Amino acid sequence: MSETTQHITQIIHAIIQKKPKTKGEFDDIRRKECSALHISQPSNRVILSVYKKLVKDKKVAQNRALEQLCMKAGIRSTSGIAVITSLVKPYNCPGKCIYCPTEVRMPKSYIASEPAAARSLKLNFDPYLLMQKRIEMLEKNGHPVDKIEYITKGGTWNAYTLKYQYWYIMESFNACNNLTRRKEIPPTKESYWEKRPLEELTQRIEKEQRYNEHAKHRIIGITLETRPDCITPKTLYHMRKQGCTRIELGLQAPDDNILSLIKRGHTVNEFKKAMYMLRCAGFKVDLHFMPDLPGTTPKHDVAMYKTLFSDTALCPDMVKIYPNTVIESAELYTWFKEGRYKSYGEKALFGALLAMKKATPRYCRISRLIRDIPSNEIRDGNSITNLRESLTKELHKTNTQCVCLRCREISRQKDNIPKNTIPQLFVDTYPTVGGTEHFITLEDPKRIAVYGFLRLRIPHKIGKKEKEAHEWLSKARPEDILQIIPEISNCAFIRELHVYGQLVKIGEQRQQASQHKGFGKKLMKAAEEIIQKAGIQKSAVISGVGVRGYYRKLGYRKIGTYMIKKL
Repeated sequence: MSETTQHITQIIHAIIQKKPKTKGEFDDIRRKECSALHISQPSNRVILSVYKKLVKDKKVAQNRALEQLCMKAGIRSTSGIAVITSLVKPYNCPGKCIYCPTEVRMPKSYIASEPAAARSLKLNFDPYLLMQKRIEMLEKNGHPVDKIEYITKGGTWNAYTLKYQYWYIMESFNACNNLTRRKEIPPTKESYWEKRPLEELTQRIEKEQRYNEHAKHRIIGITLETRPDCITPKTLYHMRKQGCTRIELGLQAPDDNILSLIKRGHTVNEFKKAMYMLRCAGFKVDLHFMPDLPGTTPKHDVAMYKTLFSDTALCPDMVKIYPNTVIESAELYTWFKEGRYKSYGEKALFGALLAMKKATPRYCRISRLIRDIPSNEIRDGNSITNLRESLTKELHKTNTQCVCLRCREISRQKDNIPKNTIPQLFVDTYPTVGGTEHFITLEDPKRIAVYGFLRLRIPHKIGKKEKEAHEWLSKARPEDILQIIPEISNCAFIRELHVYGQLVKIGEQRQQASQHKGFGKKLMKAAEEIIQKAGIQKSAVISGVGVRGYYRKLGYRKIGTYMIKKL
């Protein structure tokens, strides 16, 4: 054993003995031990590597607390999955939004200094390399990466050619699968498929998806970013074939005057139509909302945000709140220089965001509060990087808690509930155009922490009153979707099933973990009972590729791109 390894072994023994509960305590022990040994502090990755060798050699017992504290950015897997983000290649976006940065080497709305953008640029936007390198990095930092939530960014997915879309996703699956295969399938370049029929490419992606159902690294969900005016029955069909389960959709503001002013290129009604069509196909929706745009005020922003949940044509499952910022490569920068636009200030923004947090319902998850834009790139607008943390502290001062889904995850609330708490079943319902949503959760009795949840949609026929209340419905034809995706006719939709907690490897059990405890089965049973009471005989799950096997065990079978069960 080298002197360096001996020192690190000593540090590990000290950590195990002193049992730190927080990152701060962990770092403090490491710093003091290194000071006593007169050595530089080793990285978490190095500590974890030596620890794993000690466990393998049976010189120390496995210590889950140490493993979690060693994890770099442990938050990446506290929601029960490993999130991997990639960026598609630059292209000519159909949008002309004045706030969007425009860099030649980046897809529209992204700048090269953003972390995900920088990684993608370095690897020439190669989906295969982006996936494999990210998996390798997360594993080196101690994270299980067998359940992957894959987020593909780049503005408008459907603006790319179909061949590019299928190739990009296919190579992402191939990258995961090759980490399991004895004999790798060499990655291909986009150009390889240019003269080949689309059918050949779709067959190849289906083959990769079938393999991924049993691979070591499974893609359990795919998120694609697009515009509401790009949502059609045809695009829904292709996105499902690609394995997509969630859509990021930019509304920015439910106000036609503001949308026109910022050259957004669509109306509020066009967005509502897109939301309805996505619901008809069972998709989850992550809505983008932008405070501090031209033509608004803090008061109006709060009112618009509340509209997201009071208007039955909206009611998003998730929301990303992106306060507007002025970037030099955006058209808005010219407005800023000419005095035509000025942000309403961080104090006013902070107050507006506090009100938005308080107005967010239990079923919605605030997934982001700022873009990862470095502060040196921002010429006007919010530059507070720890905005979420600051808002949480302010809420605590008034004994107020944000009840959004993210804030109530068990991994974030475990210190606020008694040990050995038995989760209880709760069902929250809310109306949406064309159906009723049932948000089914397992929570502690006081509803502080969520262990798991399920989103169930019970569709209904559109009546005369509903048509009169929503004039855009005449242009949204669900029958067109059923014609191209016939397997979902007469179905209720299980749109999402998620059990929270630190990610646990497939097949592994941990006493203190909420995953793999039968919570998912309890939620599914509750959903199926509601479906039967509604008089519907079929349940359809918009399943990610990597979790099809789970639903098969519950009696579901793959029909088209959905997992379906007759009840």
